[in-house]
Amino acid sequence: MFTMRFAVSAVVCGALLGCSSGPSFTSEVTVAANQNPNVPLAAVVAFEASGPVATTIHVSDGSHEWELNYDESADPAAGLAVVGMRPERSHRIEVRIDDAAGSATAGPFDFTTPGLPGVGVEFPPLDVRLSKPDEMEPGVTLFNPRRRKVGSDRQTTDFNANFGMLMAVDAAGEVVWYYKVDSRISDFEKVRNGNIIFCTADFRLIETDWLGNTVNQWYAKNRPGGPPEEGVAVDALTFHHEIDELPDGNIIVLSSEWKEIDNYYTDEYNERAPRKKQKVMGDVIVEFERESGNIVWEWRAFDHMDPFRIGYETFSNYWIRRGFPDTIDWSHANNLLYDEADDSIVVNFRYQAAAMKIDRKTKEIKWIFGEPTGWGKLSDKVLRADGPVKWPYHQHSPNPTPNGTLLIYDNGNYQARPFRKPVDIEKTYSRAVEYAIDEENMTVREKWESESFGPDRVVSVAMGDVDWLPATENILVAYGALIVPEAFGKVGWMSRSRMQFSQWTRMREYKRTDPPEVVFEVVLQSEDPKMGWTLFGAERIDRVGP
Repeated sequence: MFTMRFAVSAVVCGALLGCSSGPSFTSEVTVAANQNPNVPLAAVVAFEASGPVATTIHVSDGSHEWELNYDESADPAAGLAVVGMRPERSHRIEVRIDDAAGSATAGPFDFTTPGLPGVGVEFPPLDVRLSKPDEMEPGVTLFNPRRRKVGSDRQTTDFNANFGMLMAVDAAGEVVWYYKVDSRISDFEKVRNGNIIFCTADFRLIETDWLGNTVNQWYAKNRPGGPPEEGVAVDALTFHHEIDELPDGNIIVLSSEWKEIDNYYTDEYNERAPRKKQKVMGDVIVEFERESGNIVWEWRAFDHMDPFRIGYETFSNYWIRRGFPDTIDWSHANNLLYDEADDSIVVNFRYQAAAMKIDRKTKEIKWIFGEPTGWGKLSDKVLRADGPVKWPYHQHSPNPTPNGTLLIYDNGNYQARPFRKPVDIEKTYSRAVEYAIDEENMTVREKWESESFGPDRVVSVAMGDVDWLPATENILVAYGALIVPEAFGKVGWMSRSRMQFSQWTRMREYKRTDPPEVVFEVVLQSEDPKMGWTLFGAERIDRVGP
């Protein structure tokens, strides 16, 4: 750690109180490398002041400059994060403190960031294919690279699941922050207090600051493996896929429950296959209080939906890999989003090929958007097509926009429900798509898609995310897990897990033009055919830091 003495504080005169001294530094100002190795592109400014102060930290690397602002609630003696720095670069840091009487400054200080790790199994390759900053949404892109080694043994499964990362890049695709953790990350949110909350593969929710320090932790009380060393217990079986913060600070998260169901299907390709009693996993939406972990609201899919309406991959080993033996996967929710406009929750069920809007007050389903067959008593909730509509299949990330439309990342997998024959992989494609929904007339109309079927098509077999960008009305798309093109024609839906082809991914920002225009693209693809990189999601946030 190095230190530098602070500058002399300024003196100001108040109009009514006469001349008075402004704030002052009462200790040396230190600038030191972040001691948390999980976030290496960060420094910590620490000092003591004569009283409560707001702090502004100005940072410059010669090409970029920005400010980090901390109000009086932030304790500078405990350390203030300096983040947003690019790797292997010298930065100049200046500190200003303010109170009602005036201000004082310290610095400048010089700080050099370390370089990035070598690309391989611990750090993903980032290939910036396109960047048009003047046409992009302001801010930085926060995303979660996930590594995937080819193989199906337990060692490979652990290798994939025991790596988690969040990363932020600027408009040029340069890394400005990254964080590593010991469990694969699904959804993540920059929440109202400026921290990040994310969901892990071992059924925890972790709130961290931008230095990588855990601020809060919650865990599903009934998860396999028992409680972690610390955290707030929430009376749930799992946390999985997706979280959201409500306006009052409560957290909603996807959870699950299982039931034994008699005379259940045993094969999604053969309707006449013998049936038997099955352990079936269904989704639960849980709302809990941050401090206590008390559950204050729940919605259970088993209470509202027909468990015999199955989809392709119901008989995958998704829940078996996560510690639930002999359990099949029925509804497979993978996204939820609170819509403050009408106090509703939009939730996505991948295997049902449908998104739903749920009234939070009544718990009633307001509408169902997706594959229109087999809904039985819920048929009157299904939105009808207004004109040509290509229904999404195995989709992710339904996202209401301010214009009253709905964005979806349509993986396009199977393009059928049991027991109709799926479409071959090489005849499908994945896309971001925007639909206009008329809730009064219960209709849906397709408005825009990011791409269509053609020689440059991509097929995402899992994950994916799409977001509306409010300043530009551009669309940010994370493509999940893409099959390498050389696998087309060689792999089928039933054989893809056994054949173990590598996967890759990309992020794109589109202008909503016809045809769509790409203004930003980053590709993550390993040169090692036994190693792949995928993405659960990506978000455009205002900046790195609180």
